[in-house]
Amino acid sequence: MKSIAVIGAGIVGICSAYFLKKSGFRVTLIDREDPGTMTSFGHACSFADYANVPVNYPGLIWDVPKMLLKKDGPLAVDFFYILKNIPWALSFLKNCKKEKVEEIASSLTNLLKHSQISYDEIFKEVNVQEYISHEENLYLFDTKKSLDNYEYANVIRKNNSVKFRNLNKEEVKDLEPNIADVYYAGQLFTGSRHTTNPLAISTKIFEKFLELGGIYIKQNVTNLIQKENNIEIYLGNKKINFDKMIVCAGAWSNKIANLLGENFPLDTERGYHILFNTNEKLIKRPVAWSESGFYLIQIHDGVRAAGTVEIAGINKEPNLKRIKMIERQSRKVLPQLGEIKSTWMGRRPTLPDSLPIIGESSKNKNIIYAFGHQHIGWTLGAITGKIITTITNGKKPNINIEAYSPNRF
Repeated sequence: MKSIAVIGAGIVGICSAYFLKKSGFRVTLIDREDPGTMTSFGHACSFADYANVPVNYPGLIWDVPKMLLKKDGPLAVDFFYILKNIPWALSFLKNCKKEKVEEIASSLTNLLKHSQISYDEIFKEVNVQEYISHEENLYLFDTKKSLDNYEYANVIRKNNSVKFRNLNKEEVKDLEPNIADVYYAGQLFTGSRHTTNPLAISTKIFEKFLELGGIYIKQNVTNLIQKENNIEIYLGNKKINFDKMIVCAGAWSNKIANLLGENFPLDTERGYHILFNTNEKLIKRPVAWSESGFYLIQIHDGVRAAGTVEIAGINKEPNLKRIKMIERQSRKVLPQLGEIKSTWMGRRPTLPDSLPIIGESSKNKNIIYAFGHQHIGWTLGAITGKIITTITNGKKPNINIEAYSPNRF
């Protein structure tokens, strides 16, 4: 029985460890934090199988100044950070060409269309139904101009058979009567679902992994030594040998890759959330607010407002202006919100073409990468785990994964 190390216990790592263990491997999951408590904890809670429109899009370079000047806009940028990372920014902009965007969207769809069925395979064994709602996700447009500007995204979705339904103001009101009269129209994503407790789902899958005989080590990886037929992983002063290693440490994955002599153009999109107290059911579904780029979601312990994008790297302290903006706009959309219970910042692992890296290292066949899922890591956790397990077994996935190759950069 081959021994596999999975580095990173976010949702991608947890699902990979689960499927690998089910496949018969001896699996050890390693992370310095508790499973599911980092970026996989604080997101917008959606299984967003409709999210095939990349952050890159034609004309973005001309829209960025307007977004930055907008007080309550969805984007914030640390210019000093960008100046130090101009090659990444230029590579990102190169992927904003129309033909490239359409290629990226097709590649994302290729994964997303398998996302629900892959999770359902886990959920047959791991009972998490109490944490899943099938109320479809709603996107709100603040003005007619916002709706018109969204038409390009609609075309991309239609071209990739992603189903949605446009709603007028009255139809939105029928679905969510507690939302303030601040929107122009809406869009409903057909068949979408969400969780009311992402940490509970991560924990349940992790516990099943342990029940199956998996091992968890809460420790930081300090060094790696590549041998011809195995990998030596150093955890402090302790050394453990493994036959293969899966690197799925999210925004920190490149630090692991650097220890192996590889380097990827991995950066982060920092996202925020605020948890508001409420004693009543205010909304049934995730409600996205186009003006500021975040979702409102009623979860088990309140209403979470989660989203926005900040380009500022992995180490900078949270931006309080972002948090205040989310609070201000959340109360505009849902005035009944109570006091703030907590705030949070996470780091989405993002590559300049908005596609994840999934595949074998070009330098060592015993190393497999699975990171860079940007805004949809939660959605793609299970399908990524299935693909990783197939590759680890020396087989070819039934999904074409060429677009996600680590060798494309």
